Amino acid sequence: MKLWNSKKLNKSIRSLHRDLGYLFIGLTLIYAISGILLVLKKGEQDPSYREIVMEKDAEANLRPDELKTYWRESFSDAPKLTRVIPADEVYNIYVKGGLGEYHPYNGKIKLTTFKKVPVYKFVNDVHYNSGKRFSSIAIIYAIVLVFFAISGAIMVKGKNGFKKRGVWLMIIGFIIPVLMYFCA
Repeated sequence: MKLWNSKKLNKSIRSLHRDLGYLFIGLTLIYAISGILLVLKKGEQDPSYREIVMEKDAEANLRPDELKTYWRESFSDAPKLTRVIPADEVYNIYVKGGLGEYHPYNGKIKLTTFKKVPVYKFVNDVHYNSGKRFSSIAIIYAIVLVFFAISGAIMVKGKNGFKKRGVWLMIIGFIIPVLMYFCA
């Protein structure tokens, strides 16, 4: 009697496949949503952060130390100014959560800050394995996905089973990403 034809083993595999499937629905959704967000991101812009652009007017011809004092006294609604670095015709300014430029000749300030979008940040941290906190979960999840693929393939019997139809669909599943990699 073949091991895979055993009704008891088949029932056990089906039960384990079902229960692990339910257990991993949440993780699958997090990886799927994060994957979609990463694919749809614009350039290098991380969807975990919202970009906020501000323009302010300050006095013209301030030196770096004067700009710091002016900032503290005049821009209480703006993020804290941490550094001012003079460059050619502008000063590069660094604030908590962002950066910008001060144009001494006309006093114009353009500032870009980045604010976390909590839901996006969470799913991307899980997907990217930020801080390596999710390494063990990612490995377990990968192993379970291999189990899902194998157990799902052997569970279906008959004309729609793996030996008849499934093997061809699996081969196509391998070919599609290979073609996309080499032809895109």
